[in-house]
Amino acid sequence: MIKPALAGFEELLPQLEADRGVDIGAAYATIQSAADAGDARAALLAACAAGIGYGRPIDLHEALKWLSVAADRGSDSARRQLVFLGPDPVDVDAWTAARPTRSVNEAPRVAVCDGFLDAQLCAWLIEQGAPLQETAYVYNPRTGQADQDDVRTNSAASFKLTELDLPLILVRHRIANTIGVPVEHFERTSVFRYRTGQTFADHADYISTSFSAEIRQRGQRPCTFLVYLNDAFEAGETHFVRIDKKFRVGVGDALFWRNVDESGAPDESTQHAGAPPTSGEKWLLSQFIRDKPQAPG
Repeated sequence: MIKPALAGFEELLPQLEADRGVDIGAAYATIQSAADAGDARAALLAACAAGIGYGRPIDLHEALKWLSVAADRGSDSARRQLVFLGPDPVDVDAWTAARPTRSVNEAPRVAVCDGFLDAQLCAWLIEQGAPLQETAYVYNPRTGQADQDDVRTNSAASFKLTELDLPLILVRHRIANTIGVPVEHFERTSVFRYRTGQTFADHADYISTSFSAEIRQRGQRPCTFLVYLNDAFEAGETHFVRIDKKFRVGVGDALFWRNVDESGAPDESTQHAGAPPTSGEKWLLSQFIRDKPQAPG
């Protein structure tokens, strides 16, 4: 007979994998019960839940504990993550410590973090994001919903709870510490792929004031953090069209900017485009940050 905790988890798992709306508190309780009952998959999700604050407070040491439990129970993913993260105990402080930054433009405020990720971590993120690539969408200005549009031809992977891992979660905390924002304000992290000729035409990352209901509910998007994960391509710069400046950084370097001015109003000078690679493929990690806490997962 299947224990009730495991039966509930078996019912929940397809909903999480399909990204259907669930009650986060109830979902976490089901995950934790199944993890306590000995399920390796639930232990792996319990690790991610502790890392992002899914139905519980964030605790990275607790996340690593559950990752070890999942590995002991036979999870290949957990074992690979632990090997990648390094010697036991994992040095959480070193993984998540702020990295130095430098300004490259005053108005709008654009900065670079050299060597934000090492090449091995960049390769890991590409490996995790590659099989999850889907059509990338844009906001429809009439409906406020995500739609496909010819202005954006690249693909994207946006990591939900069942697709997260501890290396990516620790990267999120590194971003938060580097730019001094709460990690709870992060939207889902994405990995973008631009094949030769693919582009994201002129756009801005702030939320238009016409979407007042969304801003009230989820907050404005004051900051964008972008990491170049590879360099096996030509062109492919981030082009700030209003000031006609193009930026392309090296493997593992981060480019980030403020989407709003000092008053918090949308800064139209942050209009930018993802220029197309003229050869090769461009891989990026993208992190949007709001000014309010976001629902995790």
